[in-house]
Amino acid sequence: MKNDNLDEYLAAFETQALRADIDMNNHTNLRTFALSLPQSLADACIKMENPETYEQWRATVQCQQKIYLKTKSLHSEYGTFINRTQGQGQRQTSGWVWRRPGSNNPGSNNQNWRGPGNRAPP
Repeated sequence: MKNDNLDEYLAAFETQALRADIDMNNHTNLRTFALSLPQSLADACIKMENPETYEQWRATVQCQQKIYLKTKSLHSEYGTFINRTQGQGQRQTSGWVWRRPGSNNPGSNNQNWRGPGNRAPP
């Protein structure tokens, strides 16, 4: 699997399996499928669902990949300000804004988050 592209990997694996006319539920083929996944993704699938068939592996790996991508997206935005464009080029920095823990911004009261309008919550 390359670049977090699970759909491409699944399509390629299924295409090759159909061309080779192999049983995708065979333990050897399931092992090959799992070993081609990133180790952390395969481990998460086994820990959460312990799949035994190809269809179970497919459903579990898709679910775990969604969780991974959501987590990755959240962590990539952590510590950044959200700028929303309003109308004719006006910019607003309201909404929930996350800051990195330990940053010493003046007036921050050493909190790790700010509420709507970039103000501390009541």
